[in-house]
Amino acid sequence: SSHLLKIIMEVKKTVIKAGDGTNFPKSGDTLSMHYVGTLKSDGTEFDSSRKRGKPFQFVIGVGQVIRGWDEGVMKMSVGEQA
Repeated sequence: SSHLLKIIMEVKKTVIKAGDGTNFPKSGDTLSMHYVGTLKSDGTEFDSSRKRGKPFQFVIGVGQVIRGWDEGVMKMSVGEQA
């Protein structure tokens, strides 16, 4: 018998600074953004483009980044910090 594994992923974002509310990325757009990666358990920072002083550049919606980014960042407008 085959076993199916259903993976549920939920993307949550907390808006720190509102964006323009109008301009959202589309699949295939090249984006440049800063990020800070922290652990959910205790907030420990494990990665930061800001500390390196160089924004992260990638193409959205084509699998270049983890699925949560492809889904979550597409819901952010220009200038938004979350």
